[in-house]
Parts: sequence; structure tokens; C-alpha cells
Amino acid sequence: MSGFQRVEDPQAALAWIPAEVREDGDLCGMDATGWEDDTWILHDLTVPLDTRDPEQGPRARCRWRDVVETDLTALQGMARWPPNAMHLLKDQRWPDVCIEEGTFDGESRAALLEILTAVSGPSAQCFAYFGMVPANNYDRPTVLKGALSQVASLTSDGLPQWELSPSNWWPVDRSWFVWTDYDLTATRVSGSRNLIDQVRSHTALETLDWRGPVGGGGS
Repeated sequence: MSGFQRVEDPQAALAWIPAEVREDGDLCGMDATGWEDDTWILHDLTVPLDTRDPEQGPRARCRWRDVVETDLTALQGMARWPPNAMHLLKDQRWPDVCIEEGTFDGESRAALLEILTAVSGPSAQCFAYFGMVPANNYDRPTVLKGALSQVASLTSDGLPQWELSPSNWWPVDRSWFVWTDYDLTATRVSGSRNLIDQVRSHTALETLDWRGPVGGGGS
């Protein structure tokens, strides 16, 4: 069961985020900026192991670089939107590729948690914000608080009524910030240059650096 609990005053927990950012991101996630650097982690992409039963059969993770026709680095400045399957996979070579919008889990989430835990410690207290759409709550903001070690449970057995990831999560010292937008298949991580360099270099992660009208927390 998740160790995260709803905060009594969600508005206070979000007050440090500029009002215009809260207004733009209340539905799907907060596009907060202000850290030294950031990068986008491409969500785990899976393909069927048994082509006779691609929908119900077992699946295995496949790297984006093996699916996308164009070199991923070359795509960084080509799109008007942050990294997303809508444009990255338009010329895919693999059939039955599966990737979930608004859900950051699997090997990629585990790898990011490994990095963040080494930086902040497993007991670091974190806030988790669910946008109104993934929380299915349009009356008041949904903000929870709990230990970093329990973040993974927010998308699994802790809150079974919510199938999507938290839209944002960050430690109380705000040293880093994670954004999983409801409509995207990539998650942005913002923080110190050292932290983001660790994210870029982790062998289990596929990342893209993208600067545009949405995102760009780095300098």
C-alpha cells in the first residue's frame, strides 16, 4: 500500500509554482522551469514476443533507436512538441509497438528512481501532483506527500483507481522536478547539471534534449 497521503492544503503545496504555470498545467501537469538543466526520458516501448497474439501475449522492451527510422538526435529540433510517439514513431519499422501516454513506469522509471535515490535518499519526503484529468477530480488539486521510496506505488497497488503516473513529483527541497504530461510519451526531469548528466548517461534510459515553447527548464 502506498505510503503517500493527501496533503491538507494542496494549494499551499503548489504555491511556489507561478500562477500562470498552475493554470496551464492544472489538467495534465505542471510545466515548471528554473533548474540548471533538463532532459526528456522516452517511456518504455514494448513489442510482442509472439506475433500470433500481439495484444494478449508477452511483450519485451525495445529501444526507440531500433524503431525510429531517423536518428533520434536529429529529431530533437524538428518537432514543435516535446518528444512524443506521435511524431517519433510515424515511420516505425516494427509492428504492434506499444507505448502508454501519461504513464511513466517500467525499466525507465526504475532507473530514474535509482538515480534520484542516490541523490536525495530513499526517505526524502516528496510531493506528488495528479492533474485533474488523470486524477478525475476537477473540484480541487490532488496533491499527496510521502517518501521517495514509495513513488513507484503511486502507479501500482497504492492507488488502483488511478492507472496513470503522477503528473509531477518533486522533493520538499525542490532540488529536482519530474513532469509526466497526460498527453505525452516522454517524461521531463529537471535538476542540477550533474543530476541530468547522470540521467543522460544511464544505460537503461533513452533521453532527448528538447527546447521549445513547452518545456526548457534548463539554461
